[in-house]
Amino acid sequence: MQSYNLIKNNSMTKHPKQFAGFITITTLTKLLFNITRRLIYPFAPEFARGLNVELSAITSVIAINQGTSLLGAVGASFADKYGYRILMLFSVGILTIGTFAVGLIPIYSVLVICLFMAGLAKSIFDPSLQAFIANFVPFEKRGQIIGITELAWAGSTLVGIPLAGIIIERFSWQTPFIIIGGLSLICFFIILKIMPKDKRKNKADATRTRMITNWKTIIKDRKVLGILSFVFFMSLANDNLFVIYGAWLEQSYNLSLAAIGFGTILIGISEVLGEGFTVFFSDRIGLKKTIIIGVSLCACSYFLLPALNIGLAYVLAGLFLVFFTFEFTIVTCMSLSTELVPELRASTMSAFFAIGGIGRVAGAFSGGFIWSNYGLLPICLVSGFCTCAALISILAGFYQKKSRVITKNSKN
Repeated sequence: MQSYNLIKNNSMTKHPKQFAGFITITTLTKLLFNITRRLIYPFAPEFARGLNVELSAITSVIAINQGTSLLGAVGASFADKYGYRILMLFSVGILTIGTFAVGLIPIYSVLVICLFMAGLAKSIFDPSLQAFIANFVPFEKRGQIIGITELAWAGSTLVGIPLAGIIIERFSWQTPFIIIGGLSLICFFIILKIMPKDKRKNKADATRTRMITNWKTIIKDRKVLGILSFVFFMSLANDNLFVIYGAWLEQSYNLSLAAIGFGTILIGISEVLGEGFTVFFSDRIGLKKTIIIGVSLCACSYFLLPALNIGLAYVLAGLFLVFFTFEFTIVTCMSLSTELVPELRASTMSAFFAIGGIGRVAGAFSGGFIWSNYGLLPICLVSGFCTCAALISILAGFYQKKSRVITKNSKN
């Protein structure tokens, strides 16, 4: 039983081209969200110079941005009650206002607010979109469709960040925000036009989907708890490394900031291949099997990094392996999560992103502290052991001990 009757009697299901257009425009919208969120990583020094603040003032925004996942969970949980369409449009509207504001008003406080708004909007948009897709796409094909939309994450580093670098160099650090604002405004009106209105069910169903009730329902599910623990440890491990990889390359191999920025292309390629793996193979292998394989390989990748720190080519290969295995594992996990509590998909996915956000905040703080005080080896060990904890979490959540059922007939 679903909160919204979107599968039956809906024009989008009767017109595959319309659904394909919807997936295209929402993937582009996700790309804009992701570029805005990741723009600060490689260009933090330029932002600091443009705003006349210390570099630490810019990098501290990263943790604040990741923390919006918690507030996003509160907002996205209302999608099960008020509808996916209105929440998605609301999110795109926030992105549009925020990016235009920072592009036109170059003040540090405005930048903080802009990135906070963009992070909050993304944390609402993503689970609402995935819950909407889950209402249309059969479970056996869901990994493919969600994998396609997640190409926007890799696209932000593969295409968006390098283009932003060129634009910043030619014009100013504010210009990418103005461009993103204009494109997001266009996406808003296209989504408004092609996305069908949510069909509310009776009042009893609406009452049942209140936020507190939703959360009480989903946390009672053992599999949901396993998934949430899994995404926390995976996210902590990834950001623990991600926040220091630029400093590592600069310190150990004397790479310039520009070279490190273009190095994000390698991460983008690994993420594209990881998402492509999800699209083409996860449904065939099985979502749970794919996750177990991926998280095991990811843990091995973290442990392997210190041994590869003997040359730039080896290090880049190791980073490629880390981000490839992480990406196809986490995207496959998203697909699996959409079916854990079908009647509360948006609430389940908002919890997924919220806990993942907490993990990333923890990883951002731990990575900076460990790198400054202890160096590379502890970074890799912490990330590796956290990934092992993620493996234990997924096994504990989905492993069910078979119990012997005794019936009246078996007693006789």
